[in-house]
Amino acid sequence: MEWFIDGETGLPAEAAEKLKKLVRRTKEGAVIASTLEITPSDVKPLTPVRLGTSDNFFTDVVSENITIPSKKQTKEEIREVDVDALAAVRMPPPRKYIRRGREELGFLAEEMPAEVRTSQGDIDLKALIAVLAAKVWRLEERVFGGGGV
Repeated sequence: MEWFIDGETGLPAEAAEKLKKLVRRTKEGAVIASTLEITPSDVKPLTPVRLGTSDNFFTDVVSENITIPSKKQTKEEIREVDVDALAAVRMPPPRKYIRRGREELGFLAEEMPAEVRTSQGDIDLKALIAVLAAKVWRLEERVFGGGGV
């Protein structure tokens, strides 16, 4: 089998042709698969972007930072939670395991409490952070007598 590299994309010719069918040029940059708009200064989603699924996931997502938009104006029905009840959620112990030939440290989704699981049964990292923050807050209350340092 011969491999020809597309000069414009640097990809093998067959892959480049498939990709080019998904790209629409704009005056600012390009739109890929009607999902992402790429300009010299920005990459923005036009529709919600999902990378992989529970059964077909990416091994690694590498980024310098991950930002979770969490402004009040984007939310509805905001209500207080019982921090003590959240802090009392029993967490399973971390586990070491081999996945795709690589040792990892983490949790088994099936052992996680409902408070930190998605509707698909995976682990919701934002919810996990909230539970862990509630546990830290409760410890600060006990140690410092009023929360905070």
